[in-house]
Amino acid sequence: MTSEKFLITGGQGFVGAWLARVLLEEGTPVVVLDRTPDNHILSQILEPDSLPEIDRVFCDVTDTEKLRRTLEEEEITHIVHLADTQIPGCRQHPVDGATSNVVGTLSVFEAAHSLLDQIQMIVYASSAAVAGGSDDYDGAVQDSDHHRPATHYGVFKLANEGNARVYWNDHGVASVGLRPYAAYGVGRELGVTSAPTKAIKAAVLGREYTIPFTGPLSFVFVEDLARLFVAAARSAAEGAPAFNIRGSLETVERFVEILGEVFPELGDRIEARGDPLPIAADFDESGLAELIGAENIHCTPLRRGVERVREHFERLGRAGRLLERDL
Repeated sequence: MTSEKFLITGGQGFVGAWLARVLLEEGTPVVVLDRTPDNHILSQILEPDSLPEIDRVFCDVTDTEKLRRTLEEEEITHIVHLADTQIPGCRQHPVDGATSNVVGTLSVFEAAHSLLDQIQMIVYASSAAVAGGSDDYDGAVQDSDHHRPATHYGVFKLANEGNARVYWNDHGVASVGLRPYAAYGVGRELGVTSAPTKAIKAAVLGREYTIPFTGPLSFVFVEDLARLFVAAARSAAEGAPAFNIRGSLETVERFVEILGEVFPELGDRIEARGDPLPIAADFDESGLAELIGAENIHCTPLRRGVERVREHFERLGRAGRLLERDL
């Protein structure tokens, strides 16, 4: 058995593709599991000759038995569970959203439960959406605060955190949940907080774009986020803690100003309108720093992150691989 091998559920998606890139760059074997073949996002993140280096498994994450066989046959040691349905999909189809987000997560834990001697850690994507509005908190949101999420998606993620605790209490399955807010970067195409990334793409293309909300937001550069998932997976966490990620706390209005600084030719083609999102934005991440070490938490400044996304989109454009369909 190899010393370390990662399975990424939802690995063809935004964070999964970046996580695969980080692992491949360091030479760690990785298996990507998703429902059906789709290289649309992976091909934006990875170089074409890197795609064959990824082992691929195609099944629904709710297929517990196939998932268990995959873990066993592929000799997986670390699971990063990212497969889910975003806020708009959960709002429109809550039953399907619960199946994907809650039943799918239960399936991952159930499959790992039968292979405790093999699986060293599960890290799963919770979300800042577990939090209620800023008025629900006295200061920065703490890891252990009581939450009243305002969306089905947030409720489903909070249920996952509870189910993770039960799997630790009943079966000794160790896990870590991470709660990012507005992750941004090339490949972010779905979800409410995909709007900042779409605004950067629109700027590269010289298009108009309106971000449909204003107010404070915790911006998390995707490569930083991918490295947090890797560090958490390799941690010696016990139990089933869930940790906040602070990111860069800025307003959406300031983000639009930064776009104007990075793209001075834009004029007023990018704007933000609408109410703030009903989720607090000020998160304390001292618990995560204690787990993985503060030196392992890198937060790319927002302007530098925007510049890096611009550079990446422009490289795709020069290669004829920048698509307008996702705006």
